Amino acid sequence: MAVAREVIRDHTYDDPIVDIAAEEMDAGHLRAATTVLAECRDQPELRALRLEVLRDHAVGHADELLELAKSANDPDLWLLAGASFIGEAWAVRGTGRADDIGEDRFKMFFATLRKAVAPLHEAAALLPSDAVPWAQLQTTGMGLQVDRGQKDEVWREIVKRAPSLYPAHWVRAQILAPKWGGSTEEMMAFAKGSVDAAAPGDPVVAMLPLAHFEVFLERFAEAVQSRSALKVASLKIRYFGKVHEEIAEAADKWDVAVPRAHPRALQAHNLFAAAFALADDGPRAKRHLIGMRDHVHDVPWTYVAYLKDDVEKEYTELANKYLGESAKG
Repeated sequence: MAVAREVIRDHTYDDPIVDIAAEEMDAGHLRAATTVLAECRDQPELRALRLEVLRDHAVGHADELLELAKSANDPDLWLLAGASFIGEAWAVRGTGRADDIGEDRFKMFFATLRKAVAPLHEAAALLPSDAVPWAQLQTTGMGLQVDRGQKDEVWREIVKRAPSLYPAHWVRAQILAPKWGGSTEEMMAFAKGSVDAAAPGDPVVAMLPLAHFEVFLERFAEAVQSRSALKVASLKIRYFGKVHEEIAEAADKWDVAVPRAHPRALQAHNLFAAAFALADDGPRAKRHLIGMRDHVHDVPWTYVAYLKDDVEKEYTELANKYLGESAKG
């Protein structure tokens, strides 16, 4: 019997404090964000997560935040102002393929994104040990399509301050992917290197299934274009069955049996759950699906549901296969 899962989208974190701050921002209290950012200046993973959440609620207020930052010269305001311009730029661009975006929209995207650079450098200068402004500059540079040398320089600044920063590794994997001008070989080498360098218990090892989902999506698109129904139908289990062993080794290094608290744990569970479900590894899929608690992240589930409109339906069908009535809500 099908189970109607209580799927939660766009909330793959456990941080009620930042949720309260986001509500305050929605009510017009922009400075509410600075308190929750200031209290985790020495916790880059938590600081990066909170900034990401607050950035989405600051869209439309970037200029106002910039003026507040100029008057107060506060590193958290500078950081949030820069991140807000990134959020506004991507809101302009949208999530479609580059080929589907008009020239005028691209011009506005680049113009808005360039406004993020100076505030982020101000934030970095005021807190020299903070990796988070550099992580935001990495995202900015990817969008602005700066040359590879600049991207590599920013990456070095990040790892010098926070060697395993999860969201920075995520963006670096994207930068090295073919769709952003890199190559499959370089992206996979980075993902495997991230696993090798990770400390036991660090979910940054999820960069390996992330990279495999990027390769899978490219191959799935090719199968669809070739109009081969057999290839399309069999690709998921064939691909993830082939790479199952190395993904399992990465998952074992995370060792979710004795989990270490981490702001990105739910996101990592998403990647491993989908990979093991597609490889038809029931015990591992169940383990990570339970870890997700039905909190669905767009990556990888939009990839799993490629060309289908209902991500929640696709997730629910796979989750029910391995969970049934367990782990609802």
